[in-house]
Amino acid sequence: MFCSRFFSTILYLCILVTTHKRSKINITGPSTRLEDDRSVHERIKQSAEILNRMKDIVCLIISYPPMSLVNEESYKRNQYKWVQDILKINDVVREMEAPSKKKEIDAFKLENRISTLMTRYMDEIEPLFPQVVIAKSFSGIYVERHGQIMPTPKRIYDLAVDFAIREILQHIEYPKIRKIGISGSHGETVISELWGELQECCIFDHVIDVDVSRCSTIEEIRFSIEGELFPSTSGERKLDETLKGTNFFILLHEHVDDVTAVGVEIRMENHLLSWELFCVNVGEVVHSSGIQRLAINVVEKCCGHLLAVVIMARALKDVTDVLIWEYASYTLGLQHRSQTKDRVLFNALAFMWGRSGSTNKYLQYCVDMENWGQMDKVHLIEEWITSGLVGTFDEGEQIVGDLVNAFLLESFQYGDSNFVRMRSEIHEELLNFLRFESCSPFLRLGGWGLTEPPKDEAWEKASEMHLMNNKLSELPTSPHGSQLKVLFLQSNHHLRAIPPMFFEGLPVLQILDLSYTRIRSLPQSLFKLFELRIFFLRGCELLMELPPEVGKLGNLEVLNLEGTKIIKLPVEVSRLKNLSIDVNPDDERWNAAIEDIVQEVCSLEQLEALKLYVPRVAPLDHFMKDGTSSVYLSLVHFRFVVGSHHSRIISRLPHELAVKFELQEKSLKYVNGEGIPSQIKELLQHCTALFLDRHLTLTKLSEFGIGNMKKLEFCVLGECYKIETIVDEAENCKQQEDDGDVYGENILGSLQFLRLHYMKNLVSIWKGPVWRGCLSSLKSLALHECPQLTTIFTLGLLENLNSLEELVAEWCPEINSIVTLEDPAEHRPFPLRTYLPNLRKISLHYMPKLVNISSGLRIAPKLEWMSFYNCPRLETLSDMEVCCHGIKVIIGEEDWWSTLKMSSYFGLAQWHNVFVPIKSDADLATQIEEIENQLLAERQERKPSQQSGEAERQERKPSQQSGEAERQERKPSQQSGSGGFMKALAFVATTALKKMEM
Repeated sequence: MFCSRFFSTILYLCILVTTHKRSKINITGPSTRLEDDRSVHERIKQSAEILNRMKDIVCLIISYPPMSLVNEESYKRNQYKWVQDILKINDVVREMEAPSKKKEIDAFKLENRISTLMTRYMDEIEPLFPQVVIAKSFSGIYVERHGQIMPTPKRIYDLAVDFAIREILQHIEYPKIRKIGISGSHGETVISELWGELQECCIFDHVIDVDVSRCSTIEEIRFSIEGELFPSTSGERKLDETLKGTNFFILLHEHVDDVTAVGVEIRMENHLLSWELFCVNVGEVVHSSGIQRLAINVVEKCCGHLLAVVIMARALKDVTDVLIWEYASYTLGLQHRSQTKDRVLFNALAFMWGRSGSTNKYLQYCVDMENWGQMDKVHLIEEWITSGLVGTFDEGEQIVGDLVNAFLLESFQYGDSNFVRMRSEIHEELLNFLRFESCSPFLRLGGWGLTEPPKDEAWEKASEMHLMNNKLSELPTSPHGSQLKVLFLQSNHHLRAIPPMFFEGLPVLQILDLSYTRIRSLPQSLFKLFELRIFFLRGCELLMELPPEVGKLGNLEVLNLEGTKIIKLPVEVSRLKNLSIDVNPDDERWNAAIEDIVQEVCSLEQLEALKLYVPRVAPLDHFMKDGTSSVYLSLVHFRFVVGSHHSRIISRLPHELAVKFELQEKSLKYVNGEGIPSQIKELLQHCTALFLDRHLTLTKLSEFGIGNMKKLEFCVLGECYKIETIVDEAENCKQQEDDGDVYGENILGSLQFLRLHYMKNLVSIWKGPVWRGCLSSLKSLALHECPQLTTIFTLGLLENLNSLEELVAEWCPEINSIVTLEDPAEHRPFPLRTYLPNLRKISLHYMPKLVNISSGLRIAPKLEWMSFYNCPRLETLSDMEVCCHGIKVIIGEEDWWSTLKMSSYFGLAQWHNVFVPIKSDADLATQIEEIENQLLAERQERKPSQQSGEAERQERKPSQQSGEAERQERKPSQQSGSGGFMKALAFVATTALKKMEM
């Protein structure tokens, strides 16, 4: 399949907007040496394309901080000298295509020149850049999740446009780069915004835009340029006179076929690099819809600084606390009076320092070392032991690994020795930070058990004060903190009142957290905090009123009232961007005032995130498409709890499930519902998560309308006693007749997590035919206490579940197998087919009728975990069903296992060493949790500590250890990851060849 690429080019003071495509090269020449010429010239052209790819990556990276911040002329001259040499190679390669030049060009000499430039890159230029950046740049710029490429948020594309313009403006200053190509999505946006940028910056006397596609001769191009400059008149003499002696920039739209015809190609997908780096280093948490918006904020605040992006990602890895993410974004935006060349990196290191805790002293030790740029790892650990910082060598290795994983050190090998080094940019800003830290602007006393607040002098010089999780019962009367911007006081459960004048001396406070304190009111001095942006009052159960003076806080963006007694929202809070209101559902005052509250919320024109409890369905009309609200459900992040209920909500469900649900981007919790209200159906169209709690009349989830649940990713149903199945395809066909839907559509194709709890009349998951793609994204299915359930998977449904990773079924007494075959012979035509290819965990508990796993079908080649409890009729475990050789643990009762051994197939012997017995006199859930924790600890112990981060570790084979075996495999010259780079080059070359053949 051929896909053209939009491609724009700068010709010194001109830009050519072109369409670029790779085509097969036709070489002509003497027939006696035709094949040899073709072979040589093809090889040279492919090598030149690889070299140009390297050049484009270098040009991209040096346009980003920290490389763009280097002011040394020799550094920039060295980079561009290498680029200039490649441009000369391109000229020769293009000449090679001319038949008259073939005999004049020495192919052997040309190949040597290309090889020399590649070697110079690996020896001199590549080591200047962070290896994680180089590796990701050559491996492809896209975000994957479970093997699927994730869509790029629009705000990230906007960043990419800004970064592309920045690179173009930087290259314009270098006269040897006469042509710059722009390819990929949003390239036209770059041209449009670049046009405006050049008009405003006054670099050029004339900026001209001409569409060359309408011109067939040079004369026609001249006429077009004249038309742009002189709309009313024209004349060749006038054009020459006007442009003579001036700086002019001509934007030409033209077709270009040869990649070597441009000096630098700017691939727009490459400018997604900062987002890709962040995603691959921060982990799966970035895909949580509740976190992604905050992650984008962090990447934006990094301003494309590649080192800062990786450091922030490693510091936030797997963090789900929204406040920490908000704080990270705030920290990156701080301005400092201290002397720092690189503000963004300084702030990133400051945030990391606050998160690192006990490892900071080891990092400071490395900063103070004379040879911080190249430290022998063994010698470094021995020095720590001598200094009393660590007790054992293994402890030191673990700490080095932690610093490498945080991207504060880089590891490399030279000869037989392992080294670590600190990048010069990090070392310089850490020195600045440590000088800054010595002045104690950050006072971190959280969790120290303090009963008294810090002294007055501490308030005077602090810019951040962390006093959470202490035992403070009173605060200073009026502290003077002219520099204090962040104050954390949450979880001081003895704090009952704030002095009236407390905030008078804190004029620049921006973040304030008073959550989970016993305060009953807010002092008037608080409403003079005109810089306050984020204000948390979560869990202040005695706080009943929010004074109208809150409207004076003109910069307030985030107000969290979750768990307070506040039932009236002052009209003055019109600038809020983030609002969370959660009340006691038994509070009748809230029920009476809900209409007024909703109308007040609907007046918040800048609202981006909303959490709201609505006891009745009717007030949702204000948020519907025909309502009066300026809060559009398609734009905001929301969490609605709808329905009258008691405070018992989700008390029977696991706490971790509630936490996961609240992390979803757009969620609806519908409680004690009756019927199918139109408001709920419309709200569902925007939801990514649904929690249906105790619906009183629903018999199947599909009654809400399949078309209304296309975006649903996370679904929990609890105590919906009338529900008999999740999807009834017969009901769906009826809806198709009523609504005009397409027959055989992808039903619940986005759903990834499905949890069913206490479903008394549930008989099956699916009824009727299963269309291709239905439930194809499902990763986790959990069934708890479904006493009438007889069918989990049919063969038709099983064929769609290629993404399923976890299956849990408990207290489902009518299940005899996880697969129900309507016709026992229906699997026989495919006896060797394997289903559920990504299933890694099966837990089957309290299932007295279970007789086999999958009715004889082969499943789960990647299975790692099997857990059985109270399944007395399960007498065989067959490796003809579970065709897995990587099983790590099998859990069950000792008596069941010993009986199983006598009657099972031959495959059981290979699983004997992974069996873990369950004690019948102890809690099952507690024992399973302990086993999971033990496996996790063993896995972490096996992780190599020398590798520079998770991204690199994933690319290595599991058996590749950091000992002698690994050293023997590496070449002595491999210092900075060049082996991985050469693999990337090979991939690029192969891909280029395939494209050319196409």
